[in-house]
Amino acid sequence: MLIQTSRFGEIEVEEDQIFSFPSGLIGFSEERRFVIREDEAAAPFRWLQAIDTQGLAFVMIEPHVSISNYELELTKEHLKKLKAEKVEELTVFVLVTMAKKLEDVTVNLQGPLLFNLEKRLCLQIIIPEGKYATRHPLFGDKLTKNKPESSSQEKPASSMSSE
Repeated sequence: MLIQTSRFGEIEVEEDQIFSFPSGLIGFSEERRFVIREDEAAAPFRWLQAIDTQGLAFVMIEPHVSISNYELELTKEHLKKLKAEKVEELTVFVLVTMAKKLEDVTVNLQGPLLFNLEKRLCLQIIIPEGKYATRHPLFGDKLTKNKPESSSQEKPASSMSSE
């Protein structure tokens, strides 16, 4: 099917590329169908484009780009909603709030998006206040000047556990 978007113009989307958020996103509960748009030039950023609202798209990124020790505690209910048997079947993204200056770009670590890529199901969860912020600096202290570089070549892992 062809969909019209405000950012990408008219794009072709196959049914098997559509992700469903049965509960919607916080603040956008009516929006249930999205497609992930990838562009190698923009990596590691990706777009989450709404199917039914042409002007609605979110920038997202894997949390390990911003924070190396990001952990989620998932319940059996989370897995059930995503039709997943184990947490390893899920991929995590966080929403990015863009800004004019790179050091002002933030990520929402408190409201991650969980994707079951195989089943095309998604869920936004809320982590209780205190552990993570909704506006965590994208690069944290990585943009702090006069700080020696630590082993930035290694890819940090984000981990998830199931209760």
